[in-house]
Amino acid sequence: MPDVVLASALARWLGPLPAAAREPRIRVDGGDLRTVLDNLFRQYPHLRGYVLDEQGRVRHHVAIFVDGATLRDKSDLSQALAPQSEIYLLQALSGG
Repeated sequence: MPDVVLASALARWLGPLPAAAREPRIRVDGGDLRTVLDNLFRQYPHLRGYVLDEQGRVRHHVAIFVDGATLRDKSDLSQALAPQSEIYLLQALSGG
């Protein structure tokens, strides 16, 4: 089962967490990125609106890494995952 790791800025949408769980790791069932995210959002519905927009695309201010590689096309979540895949969700930084 793939692991989803949430950066601390996104972890606040999960509710109260122990202090040691600054970047929680959650095992989520699914064979592709869309299925894993859908299953994650079933567990934590408040997280969906922060990660995805109304069309189901990853929001501009969110970055997703799958097995260390950045998700380039934020509208294509069909990427196949291995059972040991790691998906990192984090708030993208911007500014100048």
